[in-house]
Amino acid sequence: MSILLRSIPVRSLSTFPLPPKPPSNPNILKQTHEQGTSYGTIVIGGGHAGCEALSSSSTLTSTLCITQKLSQVGELSCNPSIGGIGKGHLVREIDALDGVMGKAADLGCCHFRMLNERKGTAVRGPRGQMDRDLYKSAVQSILSEKCNLDFLEGAVEDLIIDFDVNGEKVVKGVVTNTGEQILADAVVVTTGTFLGGTLMCGLERYSGGRHLRDSEAVEPPSNALSKTFRGLNFDVGRLKTGTPPRLNGDTIDYDLLEKQGSDSEPIGFDHVRQFNGLRLPNEKDFITCYKTATNEETHRLCLEYEHLLPRYDGAEGDGMGPRYCPSIYKKVQRFPERTGHNCFLEPEGINTNIVYPNGMSGPYPPEIQQKIINSMYGMSETEIIVPGYDVEYDFINPIGLKHTLETKDVGGLYLAGQICGTTGYEEAAAQGVVAGANAGLKSKGDEREFIVGRDEGYIGVLVDDLVTKGVTEPYRMFTSRSEYRLSLRADNADLRLTRKGVEYGIVTDDERVEALEERKREVERGVEALEKFRLFVSEWSEKGGDKMGGTFSSSKKKSSVKKSAHEVLRMPHVTLGDIENIMKSEDDKFQSVSLNSHDTVEATVKYSAYLHRQEKDMDSWRKAQGLLIPPDIVYDRTNFPTLKEEELQLLKKFRPGTLGDANSIQGITPQGLVYLQQFVRKRGRKRDRNRASQI
Repeated sequence: MSILLRSIPVRSLSTFPLPPKPPSNPNILKQTHEQGTSYGTIVIGGGHAGCEALSSSSTLTSTLCITQKLSQVGELSCNPSIGGIGKGHLVREIDALDGVMGKAADLGCCHFRMLNERKGTAVRGPRGQMDRDLYKSAVQSILSEKCNLDFLEGAVEDLIIDFDVNGEKVVKGVVTNTGEQILADAVVVTTGTFLGGTLMCGLERYSGGRHLRDSEAVEPPSNALSKTFRGLNFDVGRLKTGTPPRLNGDTIDYDLLEKQGSDSEPIGFDHVRQFNGLRLPNEKDFITCYKTATNEETHRLCLEYEHLLPRYDGAEGDGMGPRYCPSIYKKVQRFPERTGHNCFLEPEGINTNIVYPNGMSGPYPPEIQQKIINSMYGMSETEIIVPGYDVEYDFINPIGLKHTLETKDVGGLYLAGQICGTTGYEEAAAQGVVAGANAGLKSKGDEREFIVGRDEGYIGVLVDDLVTKGVTEPYRMFTSRSEYRLSLRADNADLRLTRKGVEYGIVTDDERVEALEERKREVERGVEALEKFRLFVSEWSEKGGDKMGGTFSSSKKKSSVKKSAHEVLRMPHVTLGDIENIMKSEDDKFQSVSLNSHDTVEATVKYSAYLHRQEKDMDSWRKAQGLLIPPDIVYDRTNFPTLKEEELQLLKKFRPGTLGDANSIQGITPQGLVYLQQFVRKRGRKRDRNRASQI
């Protein structure tokens, strides 16, 4: 047992007058496995990847979940939120495939915001703050209603490996910590941070996968299974992640801080709930989040006590953590010019005063964490309830996986989640859907493979990036990773993927299919109505005010031309709401598009021309994989003003010889490849012209 709090007089949870929590039933999931039973699929782990694997596999075949604590299934181990930029797209796609996360997120949501609301529809990201207890209870309730699904509380210590008729290795089941051998046609491993896990706070190190919530109690790591993977000669590496301290919200001076309220009309993640016109169930009890920031004193403390940070096993002691969710120390170290970094104070539920300081992970000794927290505005008296810590764990290089997430070396063995080198609930859950579906198909003897293409969803982008590029740091999803982001929007995930789920048997909910078909019809009707409605340019100018008048009133000749609502909506600052108001003024029987389809209709029209251009650009660079890149190219802002700084640094470091080589570098975006291709071709044409002029 760790004595994590021994060096600081941090008060235990029991000493705080916490408001009463709603009763959370830790026994929703019962142990139902009977010794001697075999299964189509065994899923190891009950985290986000495991839950989705259980859901998709159990629709196809008999499935067993083996996890250390059934009461912890669906636990939010770190931050109390679901979704965000890129991540929210994944949640909508998971829901479109009848996964667990979107439904549970709506049931557990206590604060909701659509991020990037002022930007284009393609990059808007739904994000919900969760009540931890309500979310976990929702996940367990959903899984408890699944047919063909058994549960076993325990640990897996080994895999049963055999050989097929071709002499290839195949998995035949697992061996538990009690010595029981359980047979299965497929096994999905979703061990999260537990595989060879080591916890760290300050200079203290101890074995574990994570702490139980708000507690010093440690859940044991999966060391035996780690040895199994190494014994099978998998390419095993070490990654790390961290969680910040938990704060006593009653000691925060909220009057000094900026409020972060919810959207007035939160829409959530569940497509079926939206189709039925239902509001989020906890909307009347929504909480308010707040924002503060670090300052010069915070940064001074971070640097002064850096010698007390842990030494890791990976990266020569520095550890390989998530670049896009770094510790506060890494932020200060990397950006010395910044005067402050945001800290979002997120209550962990409706009936608790525990607060999660998003952006403040850093495994300093507890007394240093206390000083760092107290240095921020509005936080001078804030008390830490439980200090933050880091965890370093084993992962398997995902280059050794197929696009089905089956390992190349052992047939029937699938990996999903942080074991594949990703970070984040949403990335893990997305992989769980794919791994569980393919494990279920294999166990049925169905030779089809459930693969989401890069042009079909962010799930496809995620899996393709992992298995073709591998990882050198924990992978996080961003919209910029997709070359098809104009068409892969959060608003149209069901239109893109639900039918595919039906085809492969993982979507069996008739109501979900009905919701899809009705929404598809409504979007088509909405677009058609915009194409048919026409006014003279002068009328659009008169009725549209400043948004339309400045563009349309330039000449009398133009004023006598008619334009459709579809054409007008494609103008930069015109919204579907603007158009519909004008259409209502002309026809009092006109019906606006429902809130459920509003964004989809608007985006379909807005992006119509760009989508054609996008497809043309991407087709061009796909055909140019063998394009030679001159070795003397200077990767700087003069030549590449639109590339991200990270991409410039990667190109400088690796200096790819072809466009295909550049494509294999993790961190180079599809759009970056387009810019690189255009630069190389333009330079080649300039060189050819110079040579011709000299002849």
